[in-house]
Amino acid sequence: MQNYINSTVHPFFLSMSEMLGRAVQIIWFYPVVLLCIGCGILFTIRFNFIQFRGFGHAIALLRGTYDNPNEPGHISHFQALMAALSGTIGLGNIAGVAIAISIGGPGTIFWMWLVGILGMATKFVECTLGTKYRNVNPVTKEVHGGPMVYIKKKLPRFLQPLGILFAASTIFGAFGAGGMFQANQAASAMSSYFGIPPLMTGSILAIFIAIVIIGGIKRIGNVASKIVPSMCIIYILGALTICVLNITAIPSVIALIVKDAFTGTAVAGGSIGTVILWGVRRAVFSNEAGLGSASIAHAAVKTNYPVREGVVAAVGPFIDTIIVCTATAIVIVLGGQYGNTSFSPGSQPVTFENLNMAKVQAWSIESKNDGAGNRLIYHGDPSMVSSFITPSIEIAKNHNTWYGTPITSVLGSGIQFKTKRGQGNYAIVLRDAIGRKIVDLNLAGDSKTFISQSEKGTPYTIQFKLNKTYTNNDEWQTHTIELLKDSTQWIKESPNLHQIALEVVIDKNSAPFHIDSIFIGKPKNGIELTIASFDQFIKGFGSIFITLSVVLFAFSTMITWSYYGEVALIFLFGKKAVLPFKWVFISVIILGSTITLNSVLNFSDLMIGLMVIPNVIAIIYLMGDVKKDATIYFEKLKNKEFKKYKNQS
Repeated sequence: MQNYINSTVHPFFLSMSEMLGRAVQIIWFYPVVLLCIGCGILFTIRFNFIQFRGFGHAIALLRGTYDNPNEPGHISHFQALMAALSGTIGLGNIAGVAIAISIGGPGTIFWMWLVGILGMATKFVECTLGTKYRNVNPVTKEVHGGPMVYIKKKLPRFLQPLGILFAASTIFGAFGAGGMFQANQAASAMSSYFGIPPLMTGSILAIFIAIVIIGGIKRIGNVASKIVPSMCIIYILGALTICVLNITAIPSVIALIVKDAFTGTAVAGGSIGTVILWGVRRAVFSNEAGLGSASIAHAAVKTNYPVREGVVAAVGPFIDTIIVCTATAIVIVLGGQYGNTSFSPGSQPVTFENLNMAKVQAWSIESKNDGAGNRLIYHGDPSMVSSFITPSIEIAKNHNTWYGTPITSVLGSGIQFKTKRGQGNYAIVLRDAIGRKIVDLNLAGDSKTFISQSEKGTPYTIQFKLNKTYTNNDEWQTHTIELLKDSTQWIKESPNLHQIALEVVIDKNSAPFHIDSIFIGKPKNGIELTIASFDQFIKGFGSIFITLSVVLFAFSTMITWSYYGEVALIFLFGKKAVLPFKWVFISVIILGSTITLNSVLNFSDLMIGLMVIPNVIAIIYLMGDVKKDATIYFEKLKNKEFKKYKNQS
């Protein structure tokens, strides 16, 4: 069977996938993590906690108090921040946080907070440099800036190849993080909740992206300044509403986040390293502090004072990570939507709502006043072992492709069910369509997982892994029976396995046992997890509003990243390469909407990681320039030497 599986995957694509995964592990191992955190600490201390002492002045700048219309540049401070935030606020906050929590556990948000606060100082430095050393065309007054520009202008000759590395990584990062990842998650959301084919979503996005990016940074700034604030406000209000409705649970959520940040108990394997790595990786992907990309957008601002734009840019990680990412994380953790509990049904769940049966020994279907509806209940029989076979669930089905070829599809990667029980010995036996036992899985005990193979003599060689939680406090627990190795292919080839029933076996003297919500499904990935979490508290908010806002967030992020890639391309090849780049960017949007998330995520993370290294080297080397300018600027601000163009009220 292994040979059959391998023969269906082209070796080139298999090796490319493996190579991307390994490259990401190398780039995002501790050196890059330490660079990001180390830079934040260094700049926070070196600039006297600029993220806090400059916050009030940043608000005044955003209100236009000091905006001089005659200064060089294209857009206002507010538009520059919105353009930069449109490249950061979006799927990094909605889908990226969900990915981090599902893989690294709730503790990842603590490390996102840390990187967000420290990243405010990093953002100040890199955006001040991006504005200070930008290129201004004396004829057209066009401005372009970013790490590749200040690397070329100010770093020693032997370090200037870092500018080429940054620019090249930015171009591919625009394709991956800015194009394919955004299109992938937007298409996934629209397909899951509105039934719109991914290719159609990708094509429509590509058309509207083409209309906007032709207009350049001015049009991007105008569009972003309208989309980003409204979407953020509605999104945050939805999250705040959920928090208020569940205010008594918030302290325990915060406690879980902090505890898991230093223990890793909620992540598979209990790895604290995984928690930190995923927290830092998603934070950098989300707020882009240390990445240098935001300095490209901020360099287009109208100002003669680069420090001003650095102060404004420092607000970005606060809004992005501390506010929006936290809103997402708290809703996900509040709903318990992480780990092996976050599965999307691929089949109609067995919920016992419409099943009538005569009482069989100690078994019946009842409804309790706990909001869970009907469930199968074992009341307890101290004299004998008791069992009951539940209705079957469909785990595979036969259908035809759009061109008429018959195929068999397995409806998920695992079988999930919920139990509510006290102390006792319990087992779940899986039986096929003709009643033969496939496997016996023990629910009792304290172990987290249980692995079993089918019995000898049966025609199946299926492996299952049972992820389970166990407590004696009589609360609902979720269990997931994963299909391992070649099980999916065996199920396709064995019609008797297309329907599976669960037999619940209870040992004598065991406490009452409840079982409900049995289905086959697959893990919620990225945006699906966030949508399901919001829907759990406000029905329809996730599946309707967040699905639509995901598309708008993805749209705003894509237009900003297309500009980042365009500026990087101009740096390398001049303006003649811009039009071909735009057409390629539009094409990868369509491609990204149709390929798998893992490939997109690995490619995006690899390019993002490659951007961090040259930028961090440059901003550390040039921080003295920023320190000198900042000292002079804040002294003048203190002495009220700057003219105000709009009265503060």
